[in-house]
Amino acid sequence: MPTNIARQFLKDHPEIDRVEFLYVDVNGVPRGKWANANSLTKAFEGELRLPRSSYVLDIWGDTAEGTGLLMQAGDQDGLCVAVEHSLGVISWLGKPAAQCLLSMDDQDGSPFYADPRQVLKRVLDRYSEDGLQPVIALELEFYLIDRNLLPNGHPQAPVIPGSSQRYSDTQLLSVVEMQDFEAVFTAIESACKGLNLPAETVLKENSPSQFELNLHHQNDALVAADQAFLLKRAIKGCAQQHGFIATFMAKPFAQWAGNGMHIHASVLDQSGNNIFKLADRKPQGAYANAIAGLLQATPELLAFYAPHANSYRRMVDGVTLAPTTLSWGYENRTSLIRLPLADPAATRIEHRLAGGDANPYLLAAATLAGMHHGIHTSPELPDETIGDAYSQHPAALAISWAEAVQRISRSDIAKSYFGEKFTHCFDRIKQAELKRFNATITDFEYNSYLRHV
Repeated sequence: MPTNIARQFLKDHPEIDRVEFLYVDVNGVPRGKWANANSLTKAFEGELRLPRSSYVLDIWGDTAEGTGLLMQAGDQDGLCVAVEHSLGVISWLGKPAAQCLLSMDDQDGSPFYADPRQVLKRVLDRYSEDGLQPVIALELEFYLIDRNLLPNGHPQAPVIPGSSQRYSDTQLLSVVEMQDFEAVFTAIESACKGLNLPAETVLKENSPSQFELNLHHQNDALVAADQAFLLKRAIKGCAQQHGFIATFMAKPFAQWAGNGMHIHASVLDQSGNNIFKLADRKPQGAYANAIAGLLQATPELLAFYAPHANSYRRMVDGVTLAPTTLSWGYENRTSLIRLPLADPAATRIEHRLAGGDANPYLLAAATLAGMHHGIHTSPELPDETIGDAYSQHPAALAISWAEAVQRISRSDIAKSYFGEKFTHCFDRIKQAELKRFNATITDFEYNSYLRHV
């Protein structure tokens, strides 16, 4: 019984007197509430309820008009379902507390269509109908920045320990810089143990105080997305505990590399065998079809990989390692789809488009939908790209945020895999954000025009 899980957890952890219940909204922002320890049993009994409209907030936490989930529907509550494997102990709040991830059902027990977790499950059900099981792993890039922002609200790199200078060098794979942040990563490692998050490696990335943390692959893609969401929460919590801000913003610094969230994916049959096959370094059958399907679907689903205005500052053609072309290649990090050289059992796709600001559930759903679309429609696979993809292909993905949002609203793939109701809600949220961004006059505009035109 699920209730027994909660009771045993509280018995094993008598120090717990607070529970953080959280879920992810469409923008990937953690929402939820704190409650006393006794509420944990209530949640596992299915008695916890929250407003359905809280899943369709814009990035500022305001309700977006036109979703059909506010006054038109009476702003109803949904049934919160505790995700059993997510229950764990967190330590960054100052005293030990429990954390539990929630998913949402409607009052009749059916999956709530605007819950990103349910959206991913909907895509996974399509694989189950075919007797297939995706395997995915996520890689998260982020910056650790000074908790003191500049007067204009802009970020700055932290001060190098023992000096008055701030980090400014690239220092790719620097173990010295990782050692500088040892306390933060020790806290993250401890948090991962308390939450059963299989974080594998951490490495110094392409810019000052930028890092990447990788999760072990999972045969349950829903669990993998849960773990990525919870890992982001843990990284932010541990960074704050040690005097830093962890940001997954796609492009926090104009002069430095952006943050990505890469996804690795393969597919197993009912016997647990990888259906992705190679012959003479050429993808065969389902492998070729999945790659070709992703190349077809990615332009339609771009706004799931790049959901925010800032996302498109990362996708500059030929300037960064953020892909802008519809291309694939072996061990080619300039292409959209990289095929890592690996043992047959680990033959997979790496989709390199998403920013660190993407919702991990929608990122996984978009990637797996594109692969499934290809497996079922068998589109022709273009030739492998060898060398610089930017110089060989047009920048098909270097488009505007507004155009990407419009593509989602018109996409038959999005409507088929994610549902028309969810697609409509996503469009309403993004249109509200676009309107507010377009109505905002920036400091740069004032500095450029106020006195000179």
